[in-house]
Amino acid sequence: MSENPETEVVTAAVRALDILDVFTMEYPHLGLSEIARRAGLAKSTTQRLLKTLESRGYVVQNDSAQWRLGPATASLGGRYQIAFDIRENVEPALRKLSDTVGEDTSFFVRDGDRRIRLIKIQYPNARHSRARVGESMPLDRGAAGRVILAAMGQQGMLYDEIRARGYHVTVGEAKVASASIGVPVFGSRWKVIGALCIGAPAEDGVATRLTGFAPQLRRAAEALSAALSYDNDGASQRLIQARATWHP
Repeated sequence: MSENPETEVVTAAVRALDILDVFTMEYPHLGLSEIARRAGLAKSTTQRLLKTLESRGYVVQNDSAQWRLGPATASLGGRYQIAFDIRENVEPALRKLSDTVGEDTSFFVRDGDRRIRLIKIQYPNARHSRARVGESMPLDRGAAGRVILAAMGQQGMLYDEIRARGYHVTVGEAKVASASIGVPVFGSRWKVIGALCIGAPAEDGVATRLTGFAPQLRRAAEALSAALSYDNDGASQRLIQARATWHP
């Protein structure tokens, strides 16, 4: 016997979401009574839910005792947008880059003191290892992790060199049998989103060969950064600045 979906709905959560839905472009600021009326709730219930939402940053109250959406809603919306942009922009960029250089390509994001391989494009004739999507690796080892740290302003001679060069190559650092070249990818307000990476087997001459891919990799990362910036008017200027300073 299947469960009734209605029995799995949490009433308090639905009411809280109903409160968020009453704020619109036309009515961004509302008082308690008006919120309660629009949401169809008692004022006492509305007050408790507003205080709960306020504690997590989803609503804020101004000096006039009116409520509006809080910064947490913007963060949630931004993460929703990035999730779509990654699939719509990052994966095609990786595929095009892989076809151009004839090697595997990956996109990494930071996860605390580690990095996660979020997307992987396996080139048909590449001889590289079959690294998996979702793989967690150290942030301070390997080209992708190093360029993320450099773009975030990590101190040290190595990271100064990476920022000046605009890319980084490692051989056998994160994995003994692997070599890679990485560049950072930026998003809105110059925030580091992750890193594009080309991988190859760790063999004689691989560092020189990977270094030869640097122009294509950097162009791909710059185009991707512009696409993910959500501010096309300022994207070109920020990319010009990036070539000079590499981080804000």
